[in-house]
Amino acid sequence: MILRAWAIGGIALLVLVLLLAGRHPKLVPLFRWLPVPLWCYFLPAIAVHAGWLPQASDGYQKLAYAVLPLALGCLLIGIDVPAVLRVGRRAWAAALAGAAGIVAGAVLGVWGMRAWLPAEAWMGAGALAGTWTGGTMNLLALRAVLNIPDPVFAPLILVDALVAYAWMAVLVAASGMQPAINRWLHADMELAASPAASATISVLPSAWLRGAAVVGGLYLFSRAAAWRLPLVPPLISSAAGWTVLLMTTGSLLCAMTPLRRLGRGAESGGYLLLYMVLAATGAQANWTALLSTPAWLAVGFITVLVHGMAMLAAGRWLRLPLGVLATASQANLGGVVSAPLVGAVYAQALVPIGLLLALAGNAAGTYVGWLAAWISRWLLGAG
Repeated sequence: MILRAWAIGGIALLVLVLLLAGRHPKLVPLFRWLPVPLWCYFLPAIAVHAGWLPQASDGYQKLAYAVLPLALGCLLIGIDVPAVLRVGRRAWAAALAGAAGIVAGAVLGVWGMRAWLPAEAWMGAGALAGTWTGGTMNLLALRAVLNIPDPVFAPLILVDALVAYAWMAVLVAASGMQPAINRWLHADMELAASPAASATISVLPSAWLRGAAVVGGLYLFSRAAAWRLPLVPPLISSAAGWTVLLMTTGSLLCAMTPLRRLGRGAESGGYLLLYMVLAATGAQANWTALLSTPAWLAVGFITVLVHGMAMLAAGRWLRLPLGVLATASQANLGGVVSAPLVGAVYAQALVPIGLLLALAGNAAGTYVGWLAAWISRWLLGAG
């Protein structure tokens, strides 16, 4: 009990310090390129290794499982679904091509490295496809949905962070080669210069309680329903998995009703909760697990390689400029935190497009990852 309280209290304190540091004017440039989610991964792992946080505690996993459905509800219920649907068709096509490349790459990567991976590797394919379609919250959601065992999940935490941010560095560096790449793509530069769709996320402090009430009610309903629904192993092996799926689906349905106006106030709390889940997940990261199964790192790089090839093929076919491709790609692999940043490197007009595509990826990532897991399981002939 003492270890659990120490673990949960330490995680909460660390997240609070990171959020305060992220608002400090002198640290803004640092957090622009190394954002809070990345620190939420690595600092808890360092703290555990140094002995500042307990190593053997079930508090981290209990905290993640308890908070994740609430974080999902807070972040999804305020999505402006019509605004997402208004994003240009060719930008949507780029994002869909990127997601298809992620699924194909994850499945092929696990299949190609199957001799060096555990029998449950198909779950890892689903988790990577989910997180690189919409963001880290999809990785965490799929952990609950698929009931991924710790030996499989532990290296994925580090692969997600290392590969995703390495890819972000590639996309930023490519901005210096836009003229040559756009010529190869036969890019329609009018698309790059066209007005961007509007995307705003405004949260009034007075609306927070209303949003918390809506999400809290949905959470209680999801928890109650989850215990009454049959398990569908291996794809849904626990009530926690049903809770995540019900919260995801219910929040998206609410976002298409007048409840969205009430739920938007919960978004600021959603990011706080998500950072706590990330920190609790980072505290469970195990470098030894990655070193003992380096094939997962190879799977990660195979996945982004296939993704990159799919993006280039879609860009050439649709005559999309590099800026649109890079923004859509980062919306897949990086999510709402970094997609607008990469878009801003190319053109300010791409910032809201990156945000909208990332929000759509957040909504779809869990389902895409579930599909990738099913395909991978079939391909590997898992029982």
